[in-house]
Amino acid sequence: MPLRLVNLNPFHLLYGVPVSSGTRVMPEGAKEVVASFDMASHMRAGRTGGERVVMDGETYRQALSVRQGLGNGWEYFLEIPVVAHSGGVFDGFIEGWHDAFGLPQGERDKAPRDRLSFLYTDGGRSRADVGRDVLSLGDASLGVGHALASPLFPNDGMAVRAMVKLPTGDPGSLTGSGSFSVSAWAETSGAFPGSGVSRSWLYAATLGALTGAAPQGRAETGGRNIAFGRLGVTWRALEDLHLTVQVDAHSSPYGASGLAELSDTAVILGMGGTLRLTERLVIDAAVTEDDGIGQSAPDIGLHLALRWRLQE
Repeated sequence: MPLRLVNLNPFHLLYGVPVSSGTRVMPEGAKEVVASFDMASHMRAGRTGGERVVMDGETYRQALSVRQGLGNGWEYFLEIPVVAHSGGVFDGFIEGWHDAFGLPQGERDKAPRDRLSFLYTDGGRSRADVGRDVLSLGDASLGVGHALASPLFPNDGMAVRAMVKLPTGDPGSLTGSGSFSVSAWAETSGAFPGSGVSRSWLYAATLGALTGAAPQGRAETGGRNIAFGRLGVTWRALEDLHLTVQVDAHSSPYGASGLAELSDTAVILGMGGTLRLTERLVIDAAVTEDDGIGQSAPDIGLHLALRWRLQE
C-alpha cells in the first residue's frame, strides 16, 4: 500500500491532487475507514515583477475517508478533510534539526518564529492574505475505482480511479478553492524482478491528470490542468512491518506566475512505513522533505494514517 502523501503548499492544496489508494479494490460489502493527519511547516518567500508571495507558518490537514466495495471490481470512496493554518510551534525544533544534520535553514533562522503569514499579491492587489489562525472544513471529494481484470503487464494488478473534488472549503482562508476539479488516474504495483518468490521488495506507481477551474481570486496565474504521479519502493522488513521510500510529484497549476514558490513542479520525498497492529488495523507513518531544488513543496512535513478494514 503506498503512502497517502499530500502537498500542503497552501496554494497547491486547493486543487485537490488525489492521494494513492493502492491497486486493490475493496470486495463487495467490505469497507475501509482511514483517519489521516498531515502537517507541514512552510518558510518560503519570493518577489518578481508585480508578484509577491510569503508562506510562513504551518498547515494541518485531518481527513476521514471511507471506501466500500460495490462488486464486480468496483468501489466508491468519500473523503472529508479539515484544514488548519497556524503560526505553529515547530520552528525552533526544525531549526535545530537542520543544524544537527547540516541542512540549509531556508531563511528560517532570519524570520520571526511561529508566525503565520500566507500572502500573495499581484500588481499591488491582494489575492490572498491569511495572518490569523484558521480552522475550516476543506474540499470534500467523491470518487469510484475499478480493478482491471487483465493487467497490461505482469504485476499484482492495476486499478483505475476517478474523483470529483467539491467546493466545500473556504477560499478566503485558503482551505478550499471555491470550484470543482476532476481527476483520473491509474495505479499498479508488484514485486521487483528477483523478488517474486520472497516478495521482500515491492514497487507501487501512479500516473494521472487533474483538471479544474483556478481558485477564486487567482484566475490570472492559476491554470486548469495538473499532471501527477508517484513511485514508491517498499522493503518488507518483517511480516507486519514494511518500510517505504516514495517520491510524489505534480506539475504546477500556476504556470503563468513568475514565482518559483508557485510555478515550480512540486516534488515530495516520503520516508516511512506501515505497521500492522491487527489483521484489520494498520498504521502508516512518514516524514516528508522537498527535493532541495524546487520551491513549491514544503521543506518538511509529517504524515500519519490509521486504516481500519471492516467486513460486513
